[in-house]
Amino acid sequence: MTATVLKVVDGDTIDIRDDIRGRLRVRILGIDTPETKKPGYTIGCWGPEATQFAEDTMAGKRVALVRDPSQDVTDRYGRTLGYLVRADGWDYSVKAARAGTAKSYVYDGNPIAQYEAIRAAETEARSALRGLWGPPCLGDTGSKRR
Repeated sequence: MTATVLKVVDGDTIDIRDDIRGRLRVRILGIDTPETKKPGYTIGCWGPEATQFAEDTMAGKRVALVRDPSQDVTDRYGRTLGYLVRADGWDYSVKAARAGTAKSYVYDGNPIAQYEAIRAAETEARSALRGLWGPPCLGDTGSKRR
């Protein structure tokens, strides 16, 4: 399925217009970025930077929405679950982890097909103290209840 990125909500949630199904909110599989919009919580360390990375690399781009058969179609919030991959093969999940704007993420103990690639990219960023792995966060990106 091909689509156009309409809006970046935050570093791991992006609105697209799917060529067939119309507007969808996509929760990107395999990564978790610091909170920026969770009601009642503070902004996580490196959250704005993660959102900016998504905007800089994805806004307005043509992408393929790639499902993972090991995961549900939607999450409990009604967001479509999938990877977003640009036509040149550029995989947002892997690139966000490599840039240090996202941590690898396994939901409910069920790793996704891309887990190893995302984890390797995270390890590279962590070793280089890149993004959220460097100062001031040093990997601590948790939000706190207000």
